[in-house]
Amino acid sequence: MRTFLRFATPMALSAVFLTAAVPATAVTGFTTSTQQAASVPSVPLGVRVKGTFTGIDLAWNLPADEGTVDGVTGFVVRRSVNGTETAYTVPRTAVTTFTWQDTERLPKATYSVAAVNADGEGPSSTPGPADTVPGATVADPTDAITVAHTVTTGGVSRTFLGQIAVQGATHVIPIAASGPTQQVDKAIAASADGRQVVFSQAKTSLWTVSAVVPHAQPVKILDGSSGITAKSWSPDGTRIAFEREQDGTSCVEVIGATGGAPIRVGCNLAAPSWLPDNQALIVKDQVTGKLQRVQAKAGGVVLTTYAGTELAQHPVASPNGLWIAYFKNTSVNVIPVGGGTPVPAYPFGTSGESISWARSNLLLVARRTESGSTLQQVPVNDGRPYVNAQLFDPPAGELVESAVWQGPRITIKPTAAAVGPNLSVPFDTTGLANPYVSCEFDGVKTAPCPASPFQKAGVAAGTHVLRVWAVEAGGRGTEAVRWLTVDTAVPSVRITGPTFDVTKLATARVTYSGTDNSGIGSYDVRWRIASTAANFGAYATIKSGTTASSVAIGVAAGYEYCVSVRARDIAGNLSAWTADKCFSRPSDDRRMGAAKGWVRAAHPAYYLGTATVTKAKSISVSQGVQAKRLFLIATKCVTCGSLNVYYNGKYVGVVNLYKATTEYQAVVPLPVPATFLTGSVLLTTRVTGKIYQIDGLAVRRT
Repeated sequence: MRTFLRFATPMALSAVFLTAAVPATAVTGFTTSTQQAASVPSVPLGVRVKGTFTGIDLAWNLPADEGTVDGVTGFVVRRSVNGTETAYTVPRTAVTTFTWQDTERLPKATYSVAAVNADGEGPSSTPGPADTVPGATVADPTDAITVAHTVTTGGVSRTFLGQIAVQGATHVIPIAASGPTQQVDKAIAASADGRQVVFSQAKTSLWTVSAVVPHAQPVKILDGSSGITAKSWSPDGTRIAFEREQDGTSCVEVIGATGGAPIRVGCNLAAPSWLPDNQALIVKDQVTGKLQRVQAKAGGVVLTTYAGTELAQHPVASPNGLWIAYFKNTSVNVIPVGGGTPVPAYPFGTSGESISWARSNLLLVARRTESGSTLQQVPVNDGRPYVNAQLFDPPAGELVESAVWQGPRITIKPTAAAVGPNLSVPFDTTGLANPYVSCEFDGVKTAPCPASPFQKAGVAAGTHVLRVWAVEAGGRGTEAVRWLTVDTAVPSVRITGPTFDVTKLATARVTYSGTDNSGIGSYDVRWRIASTAANFGAYATIKSGTTASSVAIGVAAGYEYCVSVRARDIAGNLSAWTADKCFSRPSDDRRMGAAKGWVRAAHPAYYLGTATVTKAKSISVSQGVQAKRLFLIATKCVTCGSLNVYYNGKYVGVVNLYKATTEYQAVVPLPVPATFLTGSVLLTTRVTGKIYQIDGLAVRRT
């Protein structure tokens, strides 16, 4: 079955892109190949089909017999998908090479081209793309280049997000036919996994979009900002750094890749580029004009200033963390990340617009003239750029503004800023075709590398480098690099509260703090409990892995609580438990035995609402305990008397309940036993007519 579509606009220069969604109309004036006359043109020469992730780029030349038959007036492009054929007309323009693009990426589609003159349509080329062999379906791309591309029509310029094939491209194919990607700012950046791109609109909003899924829906991650320009996606895929021009200067900020509130690294900084430790950025200091390495956090500290990098533009760190490439004047320079002498390299044109890395190659966008740009690939070996390869020259009236490599590749998943000595680093080969994976840790290779995660025990403290390579069955190789900071020092931790020995409240808050060079990750909190006359039970967990620096616990009357804490740093190193911090809550006076003459009273002012009271002389209250220290809960007042204290029937001292102003629920220390007390505490009134209000007894085994 064939469906014919007619389009009158030449595709080589048009800003209108063809898709199968355009309404079908009959193609008139052309004859089919079975009706052709002897004077129709022959098959177009050099038919080439290149596929990107988002569309198809088709190019061809005039037939060999052009000039011997009536002149070619146009062409018919046919797309066949599962037996359904769609035809598109392409009028002839005054060129010898003709192009057409399809913004749909359809599985198993094949393409052919036929030339048309006044006598009709000639024979079609063999269906298939030049990417494979004639007659085959369009091969799935493994790489493409995403660009911010400017088209000027009628004096009006528009920059859209598109893709070109890595080799032999003739068109920039839009990532989507409509939506936010149709109007973007000039600077873009790719995610480390090769699957996404970040862009901005009107310098006020930040977006991400899949670059490997046709017509993917963009996601806005920041809105209402201003002056957004250069961008860089962190190697672990979790954050995006960007430059903001404002108030006559530029600031560098960092935002989560899924959105959130940006943090400001610093101002008078520009053009951020991540290093593979995910903790530092290469930036340009706008005061000195030199490149710097700064911490990628709020108010980031300058770690390195690179001598000899004045006038640097568009710095970008290599994926392996060894080199920084940048534009200077009319050449590309490369300097080691560790510092050294910049290597002036390849002269690229009148000005550099964009520079990015793909493995050991640089992808450059250079301005040749005011109205013309070029896309080039420059190999870099041992920090020295070599002869460039021309990848793409936009047609007249079009400019490539920036470019990044795109396509599935091996990636190392997010890791902490510092890791422990026993490494377990996950990596991802999703989207790669039957890859052979090899690893290198600190220069020692393992091939093949065992399945993810990469593991190594007993790694010494310091900075280490993990490289993971994947080579697909077809020979395409990708590499991921991660700098790992190994921390073997355990954190320190202390309990800061409570500071009391006894509490009458039903809730106590335990506070603690920890310190560590790499940062505290979490805390574990435990307790053990003893009743007034019994030993402690085993430790039990209150909180495990909490990031909070305090925990509230419920405490019951008549029990002692001993709490301890340990800290875990972000590398996983675990401290020892702190010494116990102990406190008790008194038992109620009702737990005490009272001789004749004592009265059980109730009042809201008393501890737990009750007290045992008397004015009589020489009568006692008592309680069995196991204790090292004891505290009486009683009323103090101007008319309150004194009590004799006996431990196991032996007199040990006196406690005086006198106080000029009345205090209910006063905590009164009793004499400290000479040895650990197991037995009874007996309190006897000394004077007739004095007030005695006994509220409870707090027992400490510690």
